[in-house]
Amino acid sequence: MLSAFLLSCNNEKKTDTTVDGATTDSTGKKAATELLELSEADGIKAGFAALSRGDVDGMTSTYDDTVRYFWSAEDSVISRQAVIDYWKGRWKLIDSLNFSETIVLPIRVNESQSPQYAPTGKWVLAWTFSHVKYKNGKTLHFWVHTDYHYNEAGKVDRVIQYIDRHPIMEATKGLK
Repeated sequence: MLSAFLLSCNNEKKTDTTVDGATTDSTGKKAATELLELSEADGIKAGFAALSRGDVDGMTSTYDDTVRYFWSAEDSVISRQAVIDYWKGRWKLIDSLNFSETIVLPIRVNESQSPQYAPTGKWVLAWTFSHVKYKNGKTLHFWVHTDYHYNEAGKVDRVIQYIDRHPIMEATKGLK
Protein backbone atom coordinates (compact mmCIF):
# COMPACT_ATOMS: atom_id res chain seq x y z
CA MET A 1 0.00 0.00 0.00
CA LEU A 2 2.87 2.34 0.81
CA SER A 3 4.55 1.66 -2.53
CA ALA A 4 1.26 2.36 -4.38
CA PHE A 5 1.02 5.66 -2.51
CA LEU A 6 4.62 6.61 -3.32
CA LEU A 7 4.18 5.73 -7.02
CA SER A 8 1.02 7.84 -7.18
CA CYS A 9 2.98 10.82 -5.87
CA ASN A 10 5.26 10.84 -8.89
CA ASN A 11 4.83 14.42 -10.07
CA GLU A 12 6.99 14.12 -13.15
CA LYS A 13 5.63 16.68 -15.57
CA LYS A 14 5.86 16.68 -19.32
CA THR A 15 7.44 19.88 -20.42
CA ASP A 16 6.54 21.51 -23.69
CA THR A 17 9.14 23.42 -25.61
CA THR A 18 9.09 25.38 -28.81
CA VAL A 19 11.36 24.31 -31.66
CA ASP A 20 11.26 26.14 -35.00
CA GLY A 21 7.95 27.77 -34.05
CA ALA A 22 6.22 24.47 -33.23
CA THR A 23 5.33 23.24 -29.77
CA THR A 24 6.84 19.87 -28.89
CA ASP A 25 6.50 17.69 -25.82
CA SER A 26 9.36 16.11 -23.88
CA THR A 27 9.62 13.33 -26.49
CA GLY A 28 10.15 15.90 -29.27
CA LYS A 29 6.79 15.18 -30.93
CA LYS A 30 4.95 18.21 -32.32
CA ALA A 31 1.44 18.88 -31.09
CA ALA A 32 -1.17 18.05 -33.75
CA THR A 33 -2.44 21.64 -33.56
CA GLU A 34 -1.36 24.72 -31.70
CA LEU A 35 -2.73 28.17 -31.05
CA LEU A 36 -0.83 31.10 -32.52
CA GLU A 37 -0.67 34.69 -31.32
CA LEU A 38 -3.70 36.81 -32.27
CA SER A 39 -1.39 39.08 -34.28
CA GLU A 40 -1.08 36.20 -36.78
CA ALA A 41 -4.61 37.14 -37.90
CA ASP A 42 -3.90 40.85 -38.48
CA GLY A 43 -3.89 40.39 -42.27
CA ILE A 44 -7.35 38.83 -42.16
CA LYS A 45 -8.73 41.63 -39.98
CA ALA A 46 -7.20 44.17 -42.37
CA GLY A 47 -8.90 42.33 -45.24
CA PHE A 48 -12.30 42.72 -43.55
CA ALA A 49 -11.65 46.44 -43.07
CA ALA A 50 -10.59 46.84 -46.71
CA LEU A 51 -13.64 44.97 -48.01
CA SER A 52 -15.97 47.13 -45.92
CA ARG A 53 -14.49 50.16 -47.76
CA GLY A 54 -15.00 48.46 -51.12
CA ASP A 55 -11.22 48.03 -51.48
CA VAL A 56 -11.16 44.57 -53.05
CA ASP A 57 -7.51 44.89 -54.05
CA GLY A 58 -6.66 45.64 -50.41
CA MET A 59 -8.73 42.68 -49.22
CA THR A 60 -6.83 40.33 -51.53
CA SER A 61 -3.38 41.85 -51.01
CA THR A 62 -2.32 38.86 -48.86
CA TYR A 63 -3.74 36.31 -51.33
CA ASP A 64 -1.51 34.13 -53.48
CA ASP A 65 -2.05 34.46 -57.26
CA THR A 66 -3.33 30.86 -57.32
CA VAL A 67 -5.71 31.18 -54.34
CA ARG A 68 -8.70 28.81 -54.29
CA TYR A 69 -11.83 30.49 -52.87
CA PHE A 70 -14.58 28.01 -51.94
CA TRP A 71 -18.09 28.50 -50.64
CA SER A 72 -19.88 25.85 -48.61
CA ALA A 73 -22.16 25.13 -51.59
CA GLU A 74 -19.04 23.71 -53.30
CA ASP A 75 -18.86 26.46 -55.90
CA SER A 76 -15.59 28.30 -56.15
CA VAL A 77 -13.32 30.73 -57.94
CA ILE A 78 -9.68 29.99 -58.62
CA SER A 79 -6.98 32.72 -58.77
CA ARG A 80 -6.53 36.06 -57.08
CA GLN A 81 -7.83 37.84 -60.18
CA ALA A 82 -11.00 35.71 -60.19
CA VAL A 83 -11.60 36.61 -56.52
CA ILE A 84 -11.07 40.30 -57.33
CA ASP A 85 -13.48 40.10 -60.28
CA TYR A 86 -16.09 38.31 -58.16
CA TRP A 87 -16.01 40.87 -55.33
CA LYS A 88 -15.89 43.87 -57.67
CA GLY A 89 -19.00 42.43 -59.32
CA ARG A 90 -20.68 42.04 -55.92
CA TRP A 91 -19.87 45.65 -55.05
CA LYS A 92 -21.96 46.74 -58.06
CA LEU A 93 -24.95 45.48 -56.03
CA ILE A 94 -23.86 46.64 -52.58
CA ASP A 95 -24.51 50.06 -51.09
CA SER A 96 -22.66 49.34 -47.83
CA LEU A 97 -20.98 46.40 -46.12
CA ASN A 98 -19.79 46.33 -42.53
CA PHE A 99 -18.56 43.67 -40.14
CA SER A 100 -18.93 43.47 -36.37
CA GLU A 101 -18.40 40.94 -33.61
CA THR A 102 -15.33 39.64 -35.46
CA ILE A 103 -13.62 36.67 -33.85
CA VAL A 104 -10.34 35.25 -35.18
CA LEU A 105 -8.51 32.09 -34.19
CA PRO A 106 -5.04 31.64 -35.71
CA ILE A 107 -3.76 28.08 -35.45
CA ARG A 108 -1.00 25.90 -36.85
CA VAL A 109 -1.96 22.43 -38.02
CA ASN A 110 1.02 20.09 -37.74
CA GLU A 111 -0.94 16.88 -38.31
CA SER A 112 -3.89 17.05 -40.70
CA GLN A 113 -6.90 14.80 -40.28
CA SER A 114 -7.75 15.25 -43.98
CA PRO A 115 -4.73 16.51 -45.95
CA GLN A 116 -6.53 16.90 -49.29
CA TYR A 117 -9.01 19.35 -47.75
CA ALA A 118 -7.12 20.72 -44.77
CA PRO A 119 -3.38 20.88 -45.40
CA THR A 120 -0.90 21.40 -42.61
CA GLY A 121 0.38 24.89 -41.89
CA LYS A 122 -1.04 28.16 -40.66
CA TRP A 123 -4.80 28.64 -40.67
CA VAL A 124 -6.89 31.56 -39.48
CA LEU A 125 -10.48 30.70 -38.59
CA ALA A 126 -12.70 33.78 -38.59
CA TRP A 127 -16.29 34.51 -37.65
CA THR A 128 -17.95 37.83 -38.31
CA PHE A 129 -21.42 39.33 -38.21
CA SER A 130 -22.04 40.91 -41.62
CA HIS A 131 -24.29 43.88 -42.27
CA VAL A 132 -25.12 44.46 -45.93
CA LYS A 133 -27.30 47.10 -47.54
CA TYR A 134 -27.96 46.54 -51.22
CA LYS A 135 -28.61 49.21 -53.84
CA ASN A 136 -32.28 48.17 -53.95
CA GLY A 137 -32.64 49.17 -50.27
CA LYS A 138 -32.81 45.63 -48.88
CA THR A 139 -30.62 44.81 -45.89
CA LEU A 140 -29.28 41.58 -44.46
CA HIS A 141 -27.53 40.77 -41.20
CA PHE A 142 -25.92 37.33 -40.90
CA TRP A 143 -22.99 35.39 -39.49
CA VAL A 144 -20.22 34.19 -41.79
CA HIS A 145 -17.49 31.70 -40.91
CA THR A 146 -14.38 31.74 -43.10
CA ASP A 147 -11.21 29.61 -42.95
CA TYR A 148 -7.96 30.93 -44.44
CA HIS A 149 -4.90 28.77 -45.14
CA TYR A 150 -1.43 30.25 -45.70
CA ASN A 151 1.20 28.71 -47.98
CA GLU A 152 4.94 28.54 -47.24
CA ALA A 153 5.40 32.02 -48.78
CA GLY A 154 3.03 33.51 -46.18
CA LYS A 155 0.21 34.13 -48.69
CA VAL A 156 -3.40 32.99 -48.39
CA ASP A 157 -3.78 30.09 -50.82
CA ARG A 158 -7.14 28.70 -49.72
CA VAL A 159 -10.30 30.40 -48.48
CA ILE A 160 -13.33 28.39 -47.40
CA GLN A 161 -16.44 30.40 -46.58
CA TYR A 162 -19.44 28.85 -44.84
CA ILE A 163 -22.50 30.91 -45.67
CA ASP A 164 -26.13 30.47 -46.65
CA ARG A 165 -26.20 32.32 -49.95
CA HIS A 166 -29.95 31.83 -50.52
CA PRO A 167 -30.99 34.98 -48.56
CA ILE A 168 -28.34 36.95 -50.46
CA MET A 169 -29.63 35.74 -53.82
CA GLU A 170 -33.19 36.62 -52.78
CA ALA A 171 -32.19 40.11 -51.59
CA THR A 172 -30.36 40.85 -54.84
CA LYS A 173 -32.98 39.56 -57.30
CA GLY A 174 -33.39 42.03 -60.13
CA LEU A 175 -30.10 43.85 -59.43
CA LYS A 176 -27.51 43.85 -62.17
